[in-house]
Amino acid sequence: MNTEHMTEILNELRKPFHPSQVTWRPGAVNADQTRALGLAYADLRAYQNRLDEVCGMDWSVSYTPWGDRIICHLTINGVTRSSTGEPDAQSERSEIAGTATEAQAFKRACAMFGLGRYLYHLPSIWVEYSRENRYFSEKGKQRLEQIVWQHYRNALNSDVATDETTPPPEAQSSADAGEAAGSVQGVERSRNEGEAANGKASAQNEAQNESHDEDRMTLLQKQFHDLGQQLYGEQWAQVSRHNVERISEGQTNNSAQLSAEQIQRLIDGLKSLRRKRQRVKTNRTPAAAA
Repeated sequence: MNTEHMTEILNELRKPFHPSQVTWRPGAVNADQTRALGLAYADLRAYQNRLDEVCGMDWSVSYTPWGDRIICHLTINGVTRSSTGEPDAQSERSEIAGTATEAQAFKRACAMFGLGRYLYHLPSIWVEYSRENRYFSEKGKQRLEQIVWQHYRNALNSDVATDETTPPPEAQSSADAGEAAGSVQGVERSRNEGEAANGKASAQNEAQNESHDEDRMTLLQKQFHDLGQQLYGEQWAQVSRHNVERISEGQTNNSAQLSAEQIQRLIDGLKSLRRKRQRVKTNRTPAAAA
């Protein structure tokens, strides 16, 4: 087993799910049924999608019956970890009891690799509960959503902060400086040289600078959304809005309203994520061939 490769896989698996993939269900309810304990969970497909995204074909799962329980054996990159699942009170008498038990065992096995484990460590709080709807009230749901978003932002900001220590594109000599940044600089140099050679009037310079800024923003916006679509697919719309809101400190969720500097920071973060995924795939290929 390639230890470095496995470490990269575990680091990717430990990352939190996007908040849109996290749901809450009521746990214990107080005596007058006005408050309930919030328990966070994610759908089975969120786990499967993350495994596909990070591990590709290099993961498998099998199940072993154990009385009324099921043992799930999850294998990633040649490493197998196991955990059990049992039917809960709501499903044990229904036709979905077996499916629910398998799902629980699978999620617990995933947690052995760090995937979804953070959900067990989110703050346990009592929030407003609707006795009529047998679910959290609107105020209660808002409080729970804030917890998930705060955790997600903290994790994302920590990752982006590392990415932002990279020198700006004009100071880099490697190809990682980015195609869009290089194109923008080329356009800028050619425009400035042309203006100096032709001795254009200041009014013309201002007009061309505005045009240049528009061209630059068009290039950056295109690169931002192209990268996002490649990395997140159909989830990009939600992820994009969240990242724009974060980088603008809540002022907007529309990328068209960001500055060139803000867009470039987001692009740098996406490039860093793409490089990480490429390293994982590159390291996995020789192991699979062997």
